[in-house]
Order: sequence, then C-alpha cells, then structure tokens
Amino acid sequence: MNCCRSQSPVVAASQALVILCIALLMAGCGGEADRTQVQTPGQGGKKYGGTFVSNVLRGSPKGLDPVLINSKHADDIASQVFDRLVDLNGDLELIPELAKELPAISADGRIYTFKLRTDAFFHGDSCFPGAKGRRLTAEDVRYSFTRCCDPRTSTVAFWAFKDKVKGATEYYNAILAMTAGGAGAGGAQEPGPIEGFQVIDDSTFQIELVSPYAPFIYYLVNSLGDVVPREAVETYREDFFRHPVGTGPFVFASWEHDRELVLRRNPKYWGHDAEGNQLPFLDEIRFLFIKDDKMQFNEFASGNLSESFGIPTEQFTAVVDSSRHLRPEFENYQLQATPAMLTWYFDFNNRKPPFANGDVRRAFNYAIDREKLVRFVLQNSPYAPAVHGLVPPVFKGYPVESIQGYSYDPAEAKRLLAQAGYPEGKGFPVVTLHVYPEPRLGQVAQAVQEMLRTALNVKVEIKVLEFPQLMDQAQLGRLDFWGTRWYGDYPDPETYLVLLNGELVPEKEGLPSYPNSSRYDSPQFNALFRKGVSTIDHIAQMKHYADAEQIAMNDAPIMPLFYEMHYRLLQPNVRDYPLDAMARIDLKYTWFDGGGM
Repeated sequence: MNCCRSQSPVVAASQALVILCIALLMAGCGGEADRTQVQTPGQGGKKYGGTFVSNVLRGSPKGLDPVLINSKHADDIASQVFDRLVDLNGDLELIPELAKELPAISADGRIYTFKLRTDAFFHGDSCFPGAKGRRLTAEDVRYSFTRCCDPRTSTVAFWAFKDKVKGATEYYNAILAMTAGGAGAGGAQEPGPIEGFQVIDDSTFQIELVSPYAPFIYYLVNSLGDVVPREAVETYREDFFRHPVGTGPFVFASWEHDRELVLRRNPKYWGHDAEGNQLPFLDEIRFLFIKDDKMQFNEFASGNLSESFGIPTEQFTAVVDSSRHLRPEFENYQLQATPAMLTWYFDFNNRKPPFANGDVRRAFNYAIDREKLVRFVLQNSPYAPAVHGLVPPVFKGYPVESIQGYSYDPAEAKRLLAQAGYPEGKGFPVVTLHVYPEPRLGQVAQAVQEMLRTALNVKVEIKVLEFPQLMDQAQLGRLDFWGTRWYGDYPDPETYLVLLNGELVPEKEGLPSYPNSSRYDSPQFNALFRKGVSTIDHIAQMKHYADAEQIAMNDAPIMPLFYEMHYRLLQPNVRDYPLDAMARIDLKYTWFDGGGM
C-alpha cells in the first residue's frame, strides 16, 4: 500500500456516490431514534422521556464487573449503572458523587476521608429481599475496593492500589500464597481486612496511603471506583460481569452479546440537576454493537442512532470542511469536535525477542512516517502526528513539545536495525502485528506494514483478534507487537505515564501486567515517575513527568502514532450531551427537545 497516493477518479466517484446516498437518507430522516415519543415536562424547559440509541464500534465489552473492566467502552456503559465516590464534570474537574463533598486530605497527603451520601440506594434487584434495593454504606465501598485487590476475582484493578494503599499489596500476596496449588494450600489463612480501607461509620470511609501519591484521587473516577453490593456478587457469582447492580442513574435490563445492551431509567436515583429535576431524563438507553463505522454512519443518517461518535475516514472530507465545520448537506446535524485525551500507538513486548532489543524498537519507530499517516491515510482527521511521545497535548502545564519523540528517518532506522544484528533486515523474523477490528486501526496497520517493509525490509503479518481477546493476550505477555489506543482515565499526565511504570510488572510470568502491557521496566523512569506522583507542586510535578517520559522515549518501549481529535454527530433534538477531551458518556443529564427533525 502506498499511503501517500492520491485518490483515483474511480475511488473519488465511489465516495461521491456514498455521500449522495447518505444525503438522500438525510432528506427523509426521522428514523427510530428520532420519532416522537411520549414526553413529560420538567423544570427549565427540559423534558422527560425517550430512548437514546448509541453504538459501540468495538463490539460488546468483556464484562461490566468493575474489577474486570480494562477498556473505555466497558467503562462508558458501566458508568451509567454504577456510581463512584468522586467523578468529573464537563470541564474535567473533580466533583463529589457518592461522597457528599470532595474528601478531606490530611496535611501529609496520606489519608483521604470521605463523607458519604445517605440517600443513595442500590437498584431493586432479585439479589435483595423482596427485590428492593437497600441504602449504600461505607462497608459497600470497602467491599468494592477490596475486590480490586483480590486475585481470586481475576482483578485488573489491583495496579491502582498496589504499593499505594496501606496493606493492599500484603493482602494480594497473602491470597496468592493461600491459593497457590489449591485453596488452603500450606495451611494459609484468609488474610484480615486491608488496613488502608477503614469504615469509620456507616457514612464515613477512609483511605490511608503508604506515602503521598498526588494523582491517587483521580484513580477513583475510573471504573475501579464503582461501588457494588456484596449481595449481587454472591448471587450472580461468575455471571455478575453480565448482570451489574449499582446505584447509578440507569438500571441494567438486558444484554444480547454483540447485538444490543439495554439500560432503563432508575426511578429512585438520588441525583438532581441545577433546576431541581430528578435525574435522569431519558427512559432508556440502547447500546448497539455495529462494528463498521460506515454502517454506523448510515444508521445515524437514517435516524436510527441518536449519535455517531466518529466520522468514517473515507467520508471525512466530504462531511467536514478544512475548518472542521459541517458541509451544507450535513448542517442540520450537530457537530462536536475537540482535541482528545487519546493517543494511538503500537505496543512492543519489551521482555521477548526481537523487541527486547532497544535498537530494534528504535528502528521501528524511525521507519514510520507519521505525517503521512495523518495526512493521507486518515485524511487529516486526527489532531496531530505523535512525534513528541505518548502523552497527548491536552494537559495544562505539561511541556509536550519539549519531549523528543520519533520523526521519519529511514536511514537512521536502517542503521539501528543493522546495529541490532539485522543488516538490511537479513535474518529478522517475521513479525505478527495483532489488531482488533476497528476501521482506523486496520487502515493504519496496513500503512505501517508497508512502511516497515520499505524502510527495513521487514515482513509484518497482520492478524485480527476481537478486542477482549487481544487485551487478555497482551496483558498476559503472549503477544509481541500489537495495536491499541489509550484514553486517559483522568486529567493528569500520569494516566499515560503509568502505562510505562515498571513497578507494576508482576514478578511471576503468567500474571496479567496491567496497565503496563509492554512490560517496560526502567529504574531511571521509575524513579522520576515516583518523584512526580509524590510532588504536590504542579510545576515541579510536570517537570518530573516530562523528564520521565523523555527517558522512556529514548528507550522506545512503544510506537506512538497520532494524537486523536474527537468528532461526534448528534441528532438535532439531543440536548445537554457535551463532548470533552475524554469523550466520557454521561447521559443522566441528556434529554430530547421533542422528536423528529
């Protein structure tokens, strides 16, 4: 594939035909997502009622048990069902959720005290007597966070508490020892409660850290901070991952794998908006799992989706002009666009050959023309090529431009590969690049495949795995080279740098290494990273972070590709559904201003 080749007349004509068909669909829109439904008035001109229909291009999530969630699309769905102690507002600022106010933090930065709401109730579910929900207490918070630290749950959330919360690592290791070779092996006893999780009373919960860790509070806005009831976990056991029960604005209704997941309004939700309206406004949310972005776009244009997150690359320039405004034939829709807290990259397994060799990793990085990827393969839809590293340019005070990443330099790529023992690519093994079925990822993978062949004489085979399988295999260290992206979990550069924290790599083989799937481990990086997370002063903290990232980029543990730009199309009647840099889905405030177009 020649990624910089201009469109042929045939291709251009085909795209024009596609756009014409979509325009015809738009002319007669008024499909299922926009048909008038029975609505009741609320305060401030807002309206209750209606079904919001969204689509998840990645397909069904692996599950909705918070300790198993390791993807944004699972987190987006789970956050409609579960509440957390704290959350983020539309400006990505911390706000209380199940906590009545932001936590009191001790002077030494180690103890967080949360005062909990007393009006939050778990959903009515058959796991409770009489199928009636019960009030949430501090014990539920302790139970939920303890599950994150229990290897028997197959947790991927332990990284957030490991070596941070007092007693969490000891608890995890004690259970590993207890279960080694079978339950109760060696006479080991069930460990006591984690010391750093303290229930002061029914409505007061406290977390004690081993040492100050400035970004820790942001960890709790991630899905690992979701609070679950013991009754649901013990009732549904191995099926809890597909039958979530929380305190959130929507109640789980049904899930047909890879087809549809339905949530319904929680009539007893504790939340209210600024006008005093009880949340949420919508009667129902339907998440579909159409995996083709062009089909998704057509469904949106037909009126069958309330939103279309992303615009197909092939149609991007026909829908959006160079100023990132909708072209006239699409201007009856709402377009949202913002630089994304999202970096696309290819990951190397730093523990296995050939990518255990830093010169090989650097050679691969220099062989990629990121400008061509952005301009020609992706039609200028991303925000920018990722030439500065892993952290995207959306964090206040972070000196992204000071990070020296990788620009296109095929001569240097050849030199490094020869230095690694593979002159002109001779003797280099065939490499398998694993990707999941996401259109943009597939397009980029093919371009990178050709660039590596041209620059290094390296043969790369592309293999497609479903997203959950790819993530599982990557975390277990069974892949060598794979494509992925990282949405920031919270507005701090640490959410990216933690991907390279070697202290999270398990000592034993066979255990998942999350979120550091590359298994990169640099003592220099780790030391600078620790300085950053333990520093309260923002300017000094950003300097430590940047120094750490530069160490990592010099080692090239990953291959950054491009920084994303978010685009979302909304039907004309959708209200109060803002788009932020994290593209968080928060539908409790969303409402329809009538139906139809």
